Amino acid sequence: MAQQTAPGTGPAALTAPKRVEVTVPADPRLRRLPDTDVSIAVDPRVFGDWWSLAGWTVTPNALLVLGEGHQVGWVERGLTGLGAPDKWVAVYENHFIGDINTQEAILHDTAEQAAFTVYTAYLQNL
Repeated sequence: MAQQTAPGTGPAALTAPKRVEVTVPADPRLRRLPDTDVSIAVDPRVFGDWWSLAGWTVTPNALLVLGEGHQVGWVERGLTGLGAPDKWVAVYENHFIGDINTQEAILHDTAEQAAFTVYTAYLQNL
């Protein structure tokens, strides 16, 4: 699990790279959102039974990863400082899932890919 950082810019970055820490946003369930009104099935051949994504039409960039009857983590898109605005990150136990050496969050093309990262972390009990 990693905290996302980004290298600095400009001439000073060549000698001493600056790193900007991006904090993990609050759990979507703690953001005073209404009950979830979106349910997205995930491939049962990959996830097995009893896994899905749930979210809100008012906040389409955050989805809960539900597994085995409870929230396991969440995935989020468009966070400032985390690369392209259309990329998804996986959050498990209030940490971005990423590269332990570079301390950068793994960026995913789809919510289901990010959910699979949460699923893998859950199964490995990280």
